[in-house]
Amino acid sequence: MIKSLSIRNIATFDNDGINITDLKPINIIYGSNGSGKSTIGKAIANINSYDQSSISWVNDRSIEILAYNDEFRKNNFQEQMPGVFTLGDASTTAVAEIERKREDLQEITSTGLRYKSEIEKQQDAIKSENKTFSESAWTNVFKKYEQWFSKSAIGAGTKDKFMDKLLAAYNQEHSRPLPIDELKNRASVLFAQQSSRIELCDLIENDVLSSIESDAIWAKIIIGKQDIDIAELISKLRNSDWVSQGVKYIEDGNDVCPFCQQHTITDAFRAKINIFFDEIYQQDIDKVNARCEDYKRAVNALISSLDRFNETQKEQKRSFVNCATLESILFSLKTAFSRNIELISSKQKEPSRVVTLADTTDIIAAFNAELTKANISIKAHNDLVDNSAKEKPVLVSEIWRFFASEYNTAITRHIRAINDMETAIKNLTRKRNETAEKYMTVKKEITNLENSVTSVTPTVNEINRLLKVCGFTNFQIKEVKDNKNRYQIVRENGDAAMTTLSEGETAFITFLYYMQAVKGSFLPNGVANERVLVIDDPVSGLDNNALFVVSTLLRNLFADIHTGKGAVKQVIVLTHNVYFYKEITFYGKHYALRNNIKHLVLRKRNNISSIQDYGEQNPIKNSYELLWTELRNKSQHSGIAVQNIMGRIIGNYFFILGGMRPETILEKFSNYEDRTICRSLLSWGSDSSYSLPDDIFVEIPDDQLSRSMTVFKDIFYKMGQGAHYEMMMQ
Repeated sequence: MIKSLSIRNIATFDNDGINITDLKPINIIYGSNGSGKSTIGKAIANINSYDQSSISWVNDRSIEILAYNDEFRKNNFQEQMPGVFTLGDASTTAVAEIERKREDLQEITSTGLRYKSEIEKQQDAIKSENKTFSESAWTNVFKKYEQWFSKSAIGAGTKDKFMDKLLAAYNQEHSRPLPIDELKNRASVLFAQQSSRIELCDLIENDVLSSIESDAIWAKIIIGKQDIDIAELISKLRNSDWVSQGVKYIEDGNDVCPFCQQHTITDAFRAKINIFFDEIYQQDIDKVNARCEDYKRAVNALISSLDRFNETQKEQKRSFVNCATLESILFSLKTAFSRNIELISSKQKEPSRVVTLADTTDIIAAFNAELTKANISIKAHNDLVDNSAKEKPVLVSEIWRFFASEYNTAITRHIRAINDMETAIKNLTRKRNETAEKYMTVKKEITNLENSVTSVTPTVNEINRLLKVCGFTNFQIKEVKDNKNRYQIVRENGDAAMTTLSEGETAFITFLYYMQAVKGSFLPNGVANERVLVIDDPVSGLDNNALFVVSTLLRNLFADIHTGKGAVKQVIVLTHNVYFYKEITFYGKHYALRNNIKHLVLRKRNNISSIQDYGEQNPIKNSYELLWTELRNKSQHSGIAVQNIMGRIIGNYFFILGGMRPETILEKFSNYEDRTICRSLLSWGSDSSYSLPDDIFVEIPDDQLSRSMTVFKDIFYKMGQGAHYEMMMQ
């Protein structure tokens, strides 16, 4: 059965077109001539020929469409018409068997559709589960690590692609992935846009510093020569360093003592002093001074170099060195150097003092250990840079392993849920396939039964019977003598009658032929095939008797559809005849049939067709109500049409039914403008409005039309018929 229909860009249907949804088993479309009914009928019958129009089927299951239209009449109303096979006079047993198998076929079809529906539910559940899982994985895994592992880097541009790769990684070994910090470090190198090699850190060479700090000179007591008479006194007073410093102030030729400022310096004393501070003493002093200068120079150079190194590392976006640890070590080193320099300075001032310098070897070794550790990372970095083409896919694989391990529990649950649903689909598909095989078996059985009992003769008998009922006795249809599977129309004397039939006769016999095709098939089998009927204006040119027969045939068909009898599952009737519309929508004893009928009205305004869906509500109960219906939809009509509608309503209600005279109504209006408009409406409602006077009509503007509507309403209220107006205008 057709579920919905869209007609666009055909004839008077523009780009927006029309959309008819929720089609019922019985659908009746009313529209005036030229409104687009035939276009709809053609489109439904040949939908594949109109690429911008479409049909949607219930359960996506299309069935045969059999259309009654100009094309059907042209193709079949010929000198010899194709025979229509029906069950006709087949035995009661054979017909009952075919009917029983038809019911079996419907039950099998229903079962197959239920399996299909269940399969679709499981498929939808899989889609929903995949969507939920992909959203969750994207949020809880990818977004969590996105700043290190971008979409482009790991090849996961979309949520679905990310999910697929995650599941693929899960299916591989993922129990022991690399630590996240190592993955981040590798990613910072391999995923960087411009990654380059980094120079290794130079270790501190401390041979010079170590040799100075361990020199024996610092532990040596440096004093003068001991074998002269003043040596005993100097040693006893332990003021060798003081004397040494004072000697510098003993000037040649000057006898003033730098210690007591008395004239006590003699040449003999000066000679003894020089002997006391001999060459060995001076060599030791020179060594202390030289070692002191070397140490200060080495310390300053090293500290300056290390400070620069540490600042440079801090400025790097990514440093392999632990700057905080280096700063702590460097502080300890500076403290040790500062203390050693103080000790060396004290030795310079007091050469006889014994000093012990701090050994900075361990501190420097600790600093070098940090640099060595950094160099290991730098080397690994450089190896990655040198082998990036090879290492990048390895890293990507490791990242996916990490993701799979990270989200292991959720992935396990997801896969279990998907497997359960896929197992259900597999079982349902197997059952559906078994049902399809059963369907083909029963279908074949029906075909064999139909081949054995169907005949073209019952069609001839039924058509001729209906022709007589309607008084068409001067022609009939009969089987062709030499070809029993074809018909021809003949007069009573046996002469061919096709070319001499009137338009009404042609239309009637063609429709009767169509209705037999509806019940049968152009082949010996296929009588039981399900079908949709599209019937376009079947009563054009028919007299009342024929129209009544056509209406009766269609109402019987509607009743069969309503009760599920026969092969016709849906019908779409298009007509411009209000009387015919009323006839086929008369429910009678089948009042419940109204729930299976959809009513639609097709209109054309400014050469553009549109449709209004009334659902189960019949918009055409009688001609008078139709006028009010059209008035309520005044926006879809021209000003002249609205005036004519209002005039005809006034004529029917007040003049014909009420027996009033126009003057009685006109007297109720005293205002000149309202009185003029009232007179115009009354003239539209008089007998002359149904004639064709040779007048010129000018369409009134919208503001005047609005005023006319007000006067129209006032007519009912002034005549005490306001309640009727409110009821009819709803």
